[in-house]
Amino acid sequence: MRLHVDTTRCNRHKGQGLRTKQPGMDGVAPLPDLICRPYRQLARNARLANARLDRACMALSPGEWEATRTSFFPSLKETMVHLLDADRYYIDTLRGELAGPPSPGSRATAAEFSAERADVDDWLIAFCETLTARALSSRISIPWPDRTLTETVADTLLHVFLHGQHHRGQIHAMLSGTSVPPPQIDEFILADNGDARVEDLRALGWSEARLTQ
Repeated sequence: MRLHVDTTRCNRHKGQGLRTKQPGMDGVAPLPDLICRPYRQLARNARLANARLDRACMALSPGEWEATRTSFFPSLKETMVHLLDADRYYIDTLRGELAGPPSPGSRATAAEFSAERADVDDWLIAFCETLTARALSSRISIPWPDRTLTETVADTLLHVFLHGQHHRGQIHAMLSGTSVPPPQIDEFILADNGDARVEDLRALGWSEARLTQ
């Protein structure tokens, strides 16, 4: 599947099309950017939230990451691996002729897992940062065990991000029963939370401007 490519990207729109005020903000922003920006924000949110959870899991005592717990996937490791595999599955349907993230590596430890998790998250960020309004409306085929789904890129990405947040909540809850307190994972969207994410952005070499773009 080849995605349509606009001559102007959503985050660099300079045309004379419809413009609208953003609620609570001074000035105006291109309408296409209001369509594309949430996907960039959700991709960056996933990267930062996953990184906090990965750091917490790397600090666990030996055996805690793999230990049986009460959840749909009955351990931290199984839940995190499921989410990573699901993200890879949807990336394969989204990428068309684009190169995908690096191949899966070892997942024997939380540290090894975190490296692969970061690669996949970085791919999703790069993909979302080049999206156009036209590309979001493109339809893709998603193979399913008993049928083939036909969905828009926009709805597929929303499913990916909501599925991720669903399982991050389970991971957060399971961490409550370990030796490491669960980290806050919802501080990466609102401007007022800037002070709470300074170290997270520094670790990735990001600026606050990059995060909120």
